[in-house]
Amino acid sequence: MDIDQGITHEGALKGEGLMPSRTIIAILLLMPAIAGRGWAQSTPELSAVRAAVDAGNACYIAAYAAADARALADVYDLRGARLGDNGVVVRGRAAITESVDNFLDRVGPVKVTIETVELWVVDDQAYETGKWSYTYTPSGESERTIGGRYVTTWKLQSDGGWKIFADMGVPGTSLEN
Repeated sequence: MDIDQGITHEGALKGEGLMPSRTIIAILLLMPAIAGRGWAQSTPELSAVRAAVDAGNACYIAAYAAADARALADVYDLRGARLGDNGVVVRGRAAITESVDNFLDRVGPVKVTIETVELWVVDDQAYETGKWSYTYTPSGESERTIGGRYVTTWKLQSDGGWKIFADMGVPGTSLEN
């Protein structure tokens, strides 16, 4: 049973399904003991994860600037995914390389900006939100800038590094000119 069950739905407002206060008190009293058994230690330090995410974002930016789809795909977990418009999912490094290569063939090198706004770490996953933009000049056309807000999930790797597991632009936040 999910600990949050009963308090995260509409019935909670009416008092339906709430845990008895004794249960909540018992859970709160047991939390220090549970944390002492290693649960708290399993979550990496936020500052170390932030440094790894910043380094990953720098590699992402450099790969687009060099128009290097393979280098960009290397920023992703082996099973990583790019979640695109209309439910399109591009999963795995080979597919990501192909998709990005097709884009780069049309637009050439891309100037990318990434601004991390928030970062949360839960066990071996980090959740990043922020603002992004791509500036590029398609052959024979004027410069374009697109951007908006994004959500990225990073996954801890067996070597201690972090790779993108999934990323997406947030619908309805696009900036285009």
